[in-house]
Amino acid sequence: MGKFALTLYSLKFNTIIEIGYTEHTSQVIFDFMSIFNVKINNENRTLNLEYKHQYTEEIKKKINSFILNYKVHSPQIQQINKYFKQLKDDEYFFILPPKDFNTKEKLGLETELYELNGYKSYSDAEKIKLKQFDCILNNYEIIGFNLEKNRITPIGTRQKNKRICRFCKKSQPDVSFNNIAHAISEGLGNKKLILNEECDTCNDFFDENIERDFIYYHDLARTAFGIKNKKNNVPKMKGKDFQFFKDMDNNNLTIAIIQNIEKHSQGEPPKNILFKTGNKIQVQNIYKTLSKFALSIIDNKYIKNFDETISWLKNKKEINKLPKIAVLNDYHFFTKVPELTLYLRNNDNKQIPYLVGEFKFTFYMYIFIVPFSSEDNQDFLSENEYKDFLNCFKHVKNINKFRYLDFSNNISKELNFNINFEQRKD
Repeated sequence: MGKFALTLYSLKFNTIIEIGYTEHTSQVIFDFMSIFNVKINNENRTLNLEYKHQYTEEIKKKINSFILNYKVHSPQIQQINKYFKQLKDDEYFFILPPKDFNTKEKLGLETELYELNGYKSYSDAEKIKLKQFDCILNNYEIIGFNLEKNRITPIGTRQKNKRICRFCKKSQPDVSFNNIAHAISEGLGNKKLILNEECDTCNDFFDENIERDFIYYHDLARTAFGIKNKKNNVPKMKGKDFQFFKDMDNNNLTIAIIQNIEKHSQGEPPKNILFKTGNKIQVQNIYKTLSKFALSIIDNKYIKNFDETISWLKNKKEINKLPKIAVLNDYHFFTKVPELTLYLRNNDNKQIPYLVGEFKFTFYMYIFIVPFSSEDNQDFLSENEYKDFLNCFKHVKNINKFRYLDFSNNISKELNFNINFEQRKD
């Protein structure tokens, strides 16, 4: 049996509609194409598409008539209407060839659909802002997940006996897949994005040796903004001379300080406090964790390009120098649910990195290069190489608040927070 397919592209969704046929039932394809005025060019055997369509009463009747005539032919045909019923009356939609559209093509299609459906088009100021993404759109696919959804989003096959761990390349019975592996640490508030392709051994290793340092590093934010941990509780920070916790009932933050305050006359609180957490971390593990998150959500077919990266993540490759990470602390980008966007290069332009990540958590934003890809021929350590990266990622370069920090240090050091207090006059 052959298959004929077209893409239904709308503002809310896009899907490929497939219809099976045989030599004796090929009329079904011609009737399906006639709904959307698709014609065959007999000279070069190609399809001529009128891609712009409107969900009018006329096209509704054509779709319903087609389904009535052929629903016995194939169960798939009965499913067609469920897609079109998601469209609003008179809404514009596109009928396109069945293909994976790249990020730039999607943006163009969505912009055209917005304008056709009467939504406000980009202003001149917005067009200028979009211009700074030209290099990214010309060189990268943009990959992201919506963690605000109320449902679990699994990555990889659900069948345990078919799983292969993307970090050690092992499968059952050599390794087990009994535990739930979160693609982004659960301690950061991710309850929905699950990586099926991470075995229990690798999951335990990353939790104990890498991700825990990332959690410690963000403990103040986790506590201050009520980010629930694995036990579904808001964490409480307890250090050598302080306690810091949030009362979720009244949304109050409490800092209990244990120290000699004789120097503070009349019981005045100190203006500066050093929170000694007692936790030791390796700063390089911040970079490792971000890269591990990136390799957890990327499509498995690209993992083969990151063998050296995985060796580094698993402490089998010692590195003393890494590209800088662009770090922004700004409440303008605040998100209580962690957000991770990947930029995957879709060409051979090796002046720019193969994979770049953008991770947001509360008021933190990290823009980082995932290092050691086999698709890179430079390490982006030199000023000129890093400048090439920033010249493409202009939205980073043009925000002056970004700091470019070195997370290469792999020596364990105690994590302390220096807190400044100020008196406000209401």
